[in-house]
Amino acid sequence: MAKPYITKKHCVIEILSYVCLVASIIIAIVGMVILPDEIATHFDGAGNIDGYGSPGTLLLLPLIMFFSNGSMSLILHLMSPEAWNTPCKIEPGREIFVYRDVSSMITWMELEFGIFTLAMTITSWQQNGKLLMIETIVFMILLTIVVVYGIVACIIHSRKR
Repeated sequence: MAKPYITKKHCVIEILSYVCLVASIIIAIVGMVILPDEIATHFDGAGNIDGYGSPGTLLLLPLIMFFSNGSMSLILHLMSPEAWNTPCKIEPGREIFVYRDVSSMITWMELEFGIFTLAMTITSWQQNGKLLMIETIVFMILLTIVVVYGIVACIIHSRKR
């Protein structure tokens, strides 16, 4: 059953997000084999090491984000869009435009999760606490931009022209 609000672009973005997540999982598993039995697993806000643990912790973020992306994919592909919590009332005849905006927001968030997870896994492997903080800040800013853009697009496209 084709869903007209899910475009090929959405599917490509979603696939790329999963490629990043699978790469993160592979990197974490390789790290579990190659890295020493104890690595830095936590850093303070300045990037200084303040916790040590097993390299197995490298696998936590990729698995959590894989579950998060999976949840978003299920919502996008299996849930009726009428059940989505859209940010505005949709005028009759404008549904496809708003559903496409929500689909874009979901898939871009999935890709951001995938890229962030890949970057964080690599940086955690490298034990670079300062870069972890920068990556997190950039991720939060980009995530905010996508959500705000998605809300504004939904509001604009929900109105009759």
